This record gives sequence, structure tokens and C-alpha cells, in this order.
Amino acid sequence: MTEKLEDSPWIRRFHESVPGATRLVCFPFAGGSASYFYELSQRLRAVVEVLAVQYPGRHDRMGEACVESVPELAAGVAEALAASADDRPVVFFGHSMGALVAFETAIALSGGGSAPRALLVSASRGPSVPARRDENFGTDAEIMADLRELNGTSEQLLANEALMQVVLPVVRADYRAVARYRSSPEARVSCPVTALTGDDDPLVDQSEARVWERHTTGGFRLRQFPGGHFFLDENRDRLCEELALLTASAAALGH
Repeated sequence: MTEKLEDSPWIRRFHESVPGATRLVCFPFAGGSASYFYELSQRLRAVVEVLAVQYPGRHDRMGEACVESVPELAAGVAEALAASADDRPVVFFGHSMGALVAFETAIALSGGGSAPRALLVSASRGPSVPARRDENFGTDAEIMADLRELNGTSEQLLANEALMQVVLPVVRADYRAVARYRSSPEARVSCPVTALTGDDDPLVDQSEARVWERHTTGGFRLRQFPGGHFFLDENRDRLCEELALLTASAAALGH
């Protein structure tokens, strides 16, 4: 029996879309939440059903313990998507840590009706490339300096000591999950993979992003954008174009 998405703590749907629209499942970065994709959902709602993943330990799941394992995060998402699967095409989109969770989720769902027909990964080294940070990375001050360098967290939030006491344990848990993760060099998805990079990203260079090509049997594309680790924020129009192209191609594969 198919379950409703609204019944899952793992998935958020901010806007209704047209019946039968391709599903775009979005996976947040370390420290991020489903709400990061609200604007994307609003912009694509006429043609795509955007679903955003909500990891434990943040927003309405704040009372739950964070999960410090990429495969465990993927297992939770995979279970939720499999329970609510229908016959519409699905595309996965993950940013930074979210790319790794999306990859593991795709592997977990391979061969089933909820497996993605395309995978878009941004600001992420290939899954078999070791993380640059170890699992005990940094003091609170060093993590905040890291967040400032990556330029994905507002200065207003960073300056709010009370809020940062809530945010920092979540970020630290996600950093640990990434540091502990490394896929087998033989791990592959069968769908096409598109990798997006920022030309000034301090965490990911082109050669590391190109490693994604080794983890698919379905074709590979690499595109570079101006900007740093959060180049998406300054390239929203181009991102929407890329996602519209991917979802249209995924829908065409079913005909």
C-alpha cells in the first residue's frame, strides 16, 4: 500500500504541482534543512514536483538525535520514498553532503520504481574520494570560521550566539557523517550523473568532481559555474534551467 508523503518525517512538499509531474527530490548540505529548497520548489512548481529531504535534528525534527552516518541517512530517505512510490519519473539533486546521501539513496533504491532516472550532484567530490576534514574537525570557533569561508550561512545567524548553540551540534554531526563516509570504488548507479562545480570552491576542485564519472554506467556531464561552495545561490536561474532539462529528459525516458 502506498503511503502519503505527508506521513513521512523525511520528506517535505512545499507546493502542489501538476498531476503526474516528474518528482525532483532535493538533499540538503551539511547543517542544511529542507527549507533551503523552498524557493526552488516555488519556481519549478508549474512543471516539477519538488520534494525536499528533512534530516533528523533540525527544524520540526529538532527533538530527534542527528544521524552521523551517510548510509543511515540514505536508508531513512529510501524507505520513505519507496513507501510513497508511484509511476512518475524521479530525479535526485544533492548539494555537498546531500550529493553523497542522494547517491547512497539511489543505490538503495536501484531496481525499484522509486529509483532515480537522473542524479545531479553539486559541490561534491566523487563518493570514493576521501573527505578533507576528519571526524573530529575543529572547535566551535573553527567550525564557525569554516562556515564563514564557505559563505552559505548568513552573518546574522553566525552572530546570534543562542541560535548557533542549536546549529553547531547539527553541523558537527553532519561533518562527522561526511568524514566517516567513503564509498567503494566499484559502487555505481545506472542513471546519468551530472556534476556541478563552482570555479572558486575551496572544498571541491574539477578533478575531484570528475570522479563521479567512475560511479555511473549511465553517462556523465560536468558543468562549472562562477562562485564558491554555494555557487547555487548566485546562479539560481541557471540551476533552474539545468533542473528543468534533467527532469524533462527523465520524463522522456519513460516513453
